[in-house]
Amino acid sequence: MALPKEVDAAKVQVVKESLRKMSPQELGALPSLDAEDLRLFGAISQLCAFLDLNLRRGLEIMKMAKRLPPENIKKYPNFRDADLAEILQKSVESMDPKDEDLEDARFRLGEVGHCRRYRNLLAHFAGKRYPNEDVYGFASKSDKDARQVLGRNLGVHGVHFAIAGRSELFELEKLLNGHLEWLSRNIPEWDKCYLLS
Repeated sequence: MALPKEVDAAKVQVVKESLRKMSPQELGALPSLDAEDLRLFGAISQLCAFLDLNLRRGLEIMKMAKRLPPENIKKYPNFRDADLAEILQKSVESMDPKDEDLEDARFRLGEVGHCRRYRNLLAHFAGKRYPNEDVYGFASKSDKDARQVLGRNLGVHGVHFAIAGRSELFELEKLLNGHLEWLSRNIPEWDKCYLLS
C-alpha cells in the first residue's frame, strides 16, 4: 500500500516525536475524531472511489479507441486501482493537443495518482486528533505496511505512526473534487471524440 510522504513541517515533527514518547495508555487517550473529521475522511474516500470509477470509464474508452499504451493492453481491464491514473495519463498522451489540453490533463491525472496515497492512509490507519495542533495522528499495526514504508517489521509492541496536517486534508478534499469534476466532464467528451465520430 502506498502512503503519502510526510510533510517536513515543524508541526509534523513535533507531534511525531511526542507520539514516539507516549505510552500505549497515553496514545489511547488522545482525542477521538469528531463528526467533521469523519465527514472529511468519508468525503475523501468517496471522491477517490468516484475517481477510480471514472478512471476506469476513461480507460474503457481508450481501449475501444485503441489508445491504450501497448504495455497495458494485456492486463486490461484488470488494472490495480493504484495504476489507473498513470495508465490513463499515458493514454491521454496520444490525444490531439488541438482537442485536449495535454498539460492540464497530465497535471490532473498525476495529482489524482498522488492523492490516492492519502485515501490509503485514511482508510487503513486508525486516526486520532492531536491536542492543540492542526494535525491528525495515524497508527497501524500492520507489519506488511511497515515493511513497505519503513523497510522493517514493527516488532513486539511496535506501532507504525504517520502524521497528516488537518487543514491540508481539507484542501485535499477541494482538490480531489475539482479533479473529479474535470474527469467527469472529459469522459463524455472523449467518448464523443474517439468513439462516436
